[in-house]
Amino acid sequence: MNLQDLFTITSLTAAINKLPAVPGKVAALGIFDEKGVTTTSVTIDEYEGRLILVPNISRDADPSQSKPGTRRRRTFETLHLPLSRPLLPGQIQGVAGFGSEAPIQNQAAIINDHLQELKNSIEATREYQRVGALRGKLLDADGKLIEDLYAAFGVTQKKSNIALSVAGTDVRAGCMEAKRHAEKKLNGVAVTGFAAFVGPDFFDAFTGHANVQKAFANWQEAQDRIGGDVRNGFTFGGITFMEYDVTISGQRFIPTDIAQVFPIAKGVFRTFNAPANYNETVNTLGQPFYAKAEERRMGKGWDVEAQANPLCMCMYPEALVELKAT
Repeated sequence: MNLQDLFTITSLTAAINKLPAVPGKVAALGIFDEKGVTTTSVTIDEYEGRLILVPNISRDADPSQSKPGTRRRRTFETLHLPLSRPLLPGQIQGVAGFGSEAPIQNQAAIINDHLQELKNSIEATREYQRVGALRGKLLDADGKLIEDLYAAFGVTQKKSNIALSVAGTDVRAGCMEAKRHAEKKLNGVAVTGFAAFVGPDFFDAFTGHANVQKAFANWQEAQDRIGGDVRNGFTFGGITFMEYDVTISGQRFIPTDIAQVFPIAKGVFRTFNAPANYNETVNTLGQPFYAKAEERRMGKGWDVEAQANPLCMCMYPEALVELKAT
């Protein structure tokens, strides 16, 4: 294979999708089902049918009638997240392998190193969008609102205050209320658990509360024995609380004083991947990442571009609960 072959969209897209992606905490949970689509928009049908209990009747009687639900259709645009950089001849020619002065590093490996840096930034943005879906509001890199899922689905955001500054507050009751609200709004979806991403101020106030301290101390002792970090998951009241203290480009993923509670359930969270805006990818099934290169003027290197075109969605935003420390 010659150098020209390394820069085709097929080669680069295959390479960038094989490169490791450092997962964020949401990605690590694996709760987002990923699906490729052939269009740049996603149409979602909301079916308002309800689950019912079927009564036991005589075998000779007519079956009970199920009333059809109504459908509402909504269309959402996928995001377009491209990032590019120049790759100059001097960056490819005569570069020694890491830790060695003699061997020349494989050119494909150098290209992959540049793709990896582009992919890391795009994957961080995809994680930011997943967090947005968990909170019911998709935000741009500057914090501006892209899509309010509550408004789009015509539902109200559930917010609750927990007086963690008051020693007598029944914190467990607040957790149970959040879970019951979510279960009610999920209309029979099978839930395997509940989790919450929390800001550092909420986490400290929560674990320091008089009615939580004993449970937290026992948990912390167990984690100390195995060398774990309690910020990665402290379960209380049936909810696993995980501190998420991340800021990128000035945007906090989770506000410092809140806990975003969400269900662990199949089909609640989804990521749709649209095709890239290249001639070769029109009407093809979208992939998580794309990469392409174009030769620079006078053959002086290449412009390398990586991109993703995701739409991260919560299909039941009314089941999300924001707890705020007061």
